[in-house]
Amino acid sequence: MTRICLLYLTFWSGCVFAQVIDRQQLIDHAAVEYLQVAGNQSTLYYGSEHEGYSPRILNHPYYIDAQFTKARLSYCGIVYPEVLLRLDLNRKEMIAQLPGYRNIVLFHENVDFAELHGKKIIYFSSDNLPGCPSTGYYILLHSGKCKVLERQNAELTQDTQSTRLEQRFALSTKFFLYVDDAYYVIRNKKALLNVLHPYKKELKRFISANNLHFRSNAEKFLTQTVREYENLSGAL
Repeated sequence: MTRICLLYLTFWSGCVFAQVIDRQQLIDHAAVEYLQVAGNQSTLYYGSEHEGYSPRILNHPYYIDAQFTKARLSYCGIVYPEVLLRLDLNRKEMIAQLPGYRNIVLFHENVDFAELHGKKIIYFSSDNLPGCPSTGYYILLHSGKCKVLERQNAELTQDTQSTRLEQRFALSTKFFLYVDDAYYVIRNKKALLNVLHPYKKELKRFISANNLHFRSNAEKFLTQTVREYENLSGAL
């Protein structure tokens, strides 16, 4: 009887031990699969939580939309085809929404580019070239021999004339043109033509023929005119 009991206990212990091993193997296998799938994305999980804004503010400071939008992101040299992003124009922060609805501020030095709302956004580092704009996130409208950059900003203001204290973000936009190792602020058609003066007459004809207007669509005006300048000057 004793011998039978010992055999039973040995068999039962072996089954339990085998189950423990099988369970651990399943856990290890799942962990390996997780790391293979999410390993490249792990760098996105590091960063501070984005702080929201008071609901009393009348508008939002985000680029185009306050909601997170699917975007293509290159981060630390790794391209993520679909990441939920939004760009805070007030704090100059790129924010990613991660699983669990964690809103993480990305380290700007790791952002190679983001394709958000159909535009390419880069983190631009200022240098010593004449007229160089300040460091921050910019929309890269054109990149060739010349470069066209757009900087959008949102500044919190308050209306002291109102009976109630009303706060809102004042939005502003600046355009910069890089050509011949210098940067220029472009505020209108005249400013652009003055910079591209060697082909001023040709560009005027091109602008008129293509019905381009700075006030109605500055992005289209700048990109098409600068491309034509590159064609004329053989800078392509």
